[in-house]
Amino acid sequence: IGVLGPWSCDPVLARALPEVASRLAVARLNRDPAFNQGYWWDAVVLAEACRTPQAVTGLLTAERYAAALVGPLNPAACGSAGLLAAAWNKPLVSWTCPGEAEGLETLVVPMPEPVGVLHDVLRFFRWAHVAVVAAPQDLWRETGQGLAQSLRARGLPVTVVTTSGTREEEAQEALRRVQRADGVRVVVMCMHSVLLGGEEQRVLLEKAEDLGMTDGTYVFIPYDALTFPLPYHRVSYPVLADSPKLRLAYDAVLTITIDSPEGTFQDLLQEAKEAYEIPAHVDPGQV
Repeated sequence: IGVLGPWSCDPVLARALPEVASRLAVARLNRDPAFNQGYWWDAVVLAEACRTPQAVTGLLTAERYAAALVGPLNPAACGSAGLLAAAWNKPLVSWTCPGEAEGLETLVVPMPEPVGVLHDVLRFFRWAHVAVVAAPQDLWRETGQGLAQSLRARGLPVTVVTTSGTREEEAQEALRRVQRADGVRVVVMCMHSVLLGGEEQRVLLEKAEDLGMTDGTYVFIPYDALTFPLPYHRVSYPVLADSPKLRLAYDAVLTITIDSPEGTFQDLLQEAKEAYEIPAHVDPGQV
């Protein structure tokens, strides 16, 4: 199984330890007779370029390494990856690719589509007008564009799609565009969560606090938390304790994430560590 992702060029995703995660997954598969059925699973971590053109061309070499692929993370590469996987007759398992894509016979979407979940929440609260603010990297810019197109296809007016980096001037310009737009209620942030070290989101939220946008006028929703179970029960995040301004701004953040009733990510990783399934030096709090 090839595990595709921008592990070498994205500092936050690098902390996901894809090699450790892959080894843990295949070890559990190999000792479970319900899954292995006489086969021996193995995994190889494949680097996905952070620039979209290189990410697409890099897919051409994936065939020789794996019988199936997990990824890619860049949604702009999904079309090419899906067509190649269909031509190779190899499963492509991706949580970032749209499930309704036509002609991608071997595409497997392993979880509810994030945009569908987001649409249900917006419809429940009757928040129709949406702005999308993405980090400037190709991965997030493509995610933001794809999200806007999908929401528009579902009938929601997305009036602002813009980018914001780590400079305060960029964040201010993006937020001014949101303020100038008519009727925007929700700002979807397509970038790494500040709770996991996302600098772009920290700058954006702190600037929103400066501009008086976190008083309930706007709701800020982190998109990335829709794709994994972000721990929320009896867990503290140092970044909120270290910045009073960010803590105030975070009152305007609505986090939609996957529930993990059997335990938090850190709990389960600690259990795997104690069972000697992963190296002893791995610190769950840093992953």
